[in-house]
Amino acid sequence: MRAKTATATGSRSRPDAAAPLHLVFVPFLARSHFAPLAAAAAAAASCGSNGSTSAVIITTPHFAALAPPSVLVRMVPLRFPGGHADFSLLPDEASAAAFFAAAEDALAPALAETILNNSYRPVAVVSDAVLHWAPRVARRCGVPHVTFHTIGAFAAASMVAVHLHGPEALSDPAVVPGGFPVPVGLRGVHVNEEALAHLPLFRAAEAKSYAVAFNSFSALEADFAEYYRTVDGSSKKVFLVGPRRPGTPRSEAAVAGGAERDPILRWLDDQEAGSVVYACFGSTCGLSADQLKELGAGLRASGVPFLWVIPTPTEGIGMEERAYSGHGMVVAGRWAPQAEILAHRAVGGFVSHCGWNSVLDAVCAGVPLATWPLRAEQFLNEAFLVDVLRVGVRVREVASKEDVEAVVPADAVATAVGKLIGNSEGDEAAARRARVRELGVAARAAMAEGGSSCSDWARLVGELRALHGYK
Repeated sequence: MRAKTATATGSRSRPDAAAPLHLVFVPFLARSHFAPLAAAAAAAASCGSNGSTSAVIITTPHFAALAPPSVLVRMVPLRFPGGHADFSLLPDEASAAAFFAAAEDALAPALAETILNNSYRPVAVVSDAVLHWAPRVARRCGVPHVTFHTIGAFAAASMVAVHLHGPEALSDPAVVPGGFPVPVGLRGVHVNEEALAHLPLFRAAEAKSYAVAFNSFSALEADFAEYYRTVDGSSKKVFLVGPRRPGTPRSEAAVAGGAERDPILRWLDDQEAGSVVYACFGSTCGLSADQLKELGAGLRASGVPFLWVIPTPTEGIGMEERAYSGHGMVVAGRWAPQAEILAHRAVGGFVSHCGWNSVLDAVCAGVPLATWPLRAEQFLNEAFLVDVLRVGVRVREVASKEDVEAVVPADAVATAVGKLIGNSEGDEAAARRARVRELGVAARAAMAEGGSSCSDWARLVGELRALHGYK
């Protein structure tokens, strides 16, 4: 459907100070990318903007169902062989390059038409950093563009440092080069080679944007955002406008409307404060049947009550939702309210793949993590959590690609869980919990009225309006 048409309150020739800035959001077609941009769209009118912003998302029917109910959506068809709609769920035989091309064919014309053929003025575009064509479309249509990163500033800055100074510096454990804000040791295997190869394309596109926004906040990543802004000598503007966290999608909101409390949360209600470890590897990071077996055995061997969520049907485990007396609860094959789970008083630790959305959920809730990265920038997020913030413990060390693919044994899982929930580390475990609780307080403060992220958002909106000649 097309977005509803607002009443025009100004024109290009006579700017009206009361005209709202209409933001057009264009997420990439992957759930982990869609969620933070959808959340940013939902929050577009908050943070002290006094009604000066409105928003629409351009996406496909598959992702429209995942949009917050409060956000206007314009749907366009995606034509891709096999009917695959989510990049993260592409089978191995499908072409990633072909999917990117199909996404551009669907979204780019819709973006141009949305900018030019409506009564909204002024207009600005906010798009995912991997949509390298979006700044070009915005420029041709005469409107400003903002690049939105769905990864953290630490990970993005690390990638740029390695790109500028050479990946060979990370062939062995080495400190991130280029005057990085903190001494962090990485290996070559920790840097995603495919992302590094495409980085020049994305950075060239970003150079055409007016500003860069990160789904993060100042108390968490200010130093790394500043490094990202200045490392290549450019004059780009960088804003920290998060943590943006999605609400209940339309599809789940319709199901949940008027329903009783989720059984997961009811089970947690019966557990002691800080006693439960939550394990989840996101909606797209599948584990092998052998690894699932070891993970389950490790959770049980830890002796700690556990909540294990497997969002999508996985080999060896079908649809399942049951509680094990004395052990924990397993939920497989369905969506779970992760932010609510982590915010529950019973949860004291999180076994995670270190996707940035999950990292932010944990930080906002003040929950320490057992880190188990699998791909992409997740290894960089692990280094940030364990070595910089010191709010996480590694489930296993990764020094080579073989280590990434190896099955992690049950005893390694149990040991990591014990460090998070038990008393095996004494003062260090308590200090870890205290540090992450402080970050949770800072995250909530950042998004409150007058907080750092709220102020950055308001400043960005003001500057985008000024580019149109609106005071």
